[in-house]
Amino acid sequence: MQDQPQNLRGLKALVGIMAVLIVIGTTVVIGTVIHRLYARFATPSTPASTEKMPVTGVAPSTLPLSAVARLAPGEHISGIASAGGKLAVWVSGPAGDRLLLLNPVTGQVQDVLRSR
Repeated sequence: MQDQPQNLRGLKALVGIMAVLIVIGTTVVIGTVIHRLYARFATPSTPASTEKMPVTGVAPSTLPLSAVARLAPGEHISGIASAGGKLAVWVSGPAGDRLLLLNPVTGQVQDVLRSR
């Protein structure tokens, strides 16, 4: 063992470079986690609309009058989801929230649930 040179300069440089890479990698991971955490809670801004909003993929001119939901001033669609055989449209506004249950085939409003 005494025959090997004791030159540790290269090993020390390698350990230093690895330490810097560990610090940079840890910073990137923490930054990514924080960025994704804040991006999850950010909500896109949706402009308020007072015009007729068709509730199906059919052109508005071919829809019956009852198949077009009217939004009051300040109301906007907050979400859309499937609810069994119906389509649930969550509408938010200054007067409160309401849930429209629509027939996806005809586009007719079958039920309206209001929050208290």
